[in-house]
Amino acid sequence: MGRSYRKRNDKNMTYQEAIEKAAKLLRLATSSNPHEAALAASRAQEIIDRYKLTDVSADLSGSQPDEPICDFGVDPLDGGKKLDRWRWYLFLGIADGNQCKGYLSARGGIAIVGRPSDANTVRYFYSWLTREVDRLAARDCVGYGRTFWNNYRLGVVETVREKLKSQFAETLAKVKQEATEADALQLGAGSTALVRVNQAVARIERRTEEVNSWVKKNLNLRSSSGSRSSYDPSARAAGRKAGHEIRMRPSAGGIGRGAVGQLN
Repeated sequence: MGRSYRKRNDKNMTYQEAIEKAAKLLRLATSSNPHEAALAASRAQEIIDRYKLTDVSADLSGSQPDEPICDFGVDPLDGGKKLDRWRWYLFLGIADGNQCKGYLSARGGIAIVGRPSDANTVRYFYSWLTREVDRLAARDCVGYGRTFWNNYRLGVVETVREKLKSQFAETLAKVKQEATEADALQLGAGSTALVRVNQAVARIERRTEEVNSWVKKNLNLRSSSGSRSSYDPSARAAGRKAGHEIRMRPSAGGIGRGAVGQLN
């Protein structure tokens, strides 16, 4: 599953180690303690973002082949379930941050298009976040009608998508600062840490472009505006506010470097 990278030092990890560590933290997020769940999601997102920025372009020569782009339509997300608008909107936010695309599978659910490791990351975050959205809705929407429930969930997802984008930007800033400090210690031609980070960003952008090109070349997808539902501003605002409880940023003293579990 996915690429195999050689571990170079204690700060860097292989893709397999990163996804297993993130998966373990997401499993911890099933705890009844909401603070622990928030910290778990926060740490898991940081692990994936940091891995991409520090390891994806570690092979400066480009000698390691990249994973092939695949269509996972035979194994869709939420297979057989109705594709509610909020689920599709949530998927798009996660997929955009992990170099993947998607479409409605003939089997029902969302089909992922992307590299196996990226698709695996999308699956784990989508699974956890859909449960979190449903948990918040079940807590706050009892006694309201369908329109309120729908708008509340969309509000939560809007906040989650914003957090996903800001999380990557903050992690990038931290990694660049660390690279700048590392280069300052080298003081010479051997100072390549910041170069590697910039190459990682360029490669991530290139991987996204390659997936987009693959989709255009291999899939005859039609654009769709999706289903429309009535708008409830109070429900949408309540959802946006509740979405802030799903913390994607790492916190001081949060869940840290426990033993890595196995993927299920």
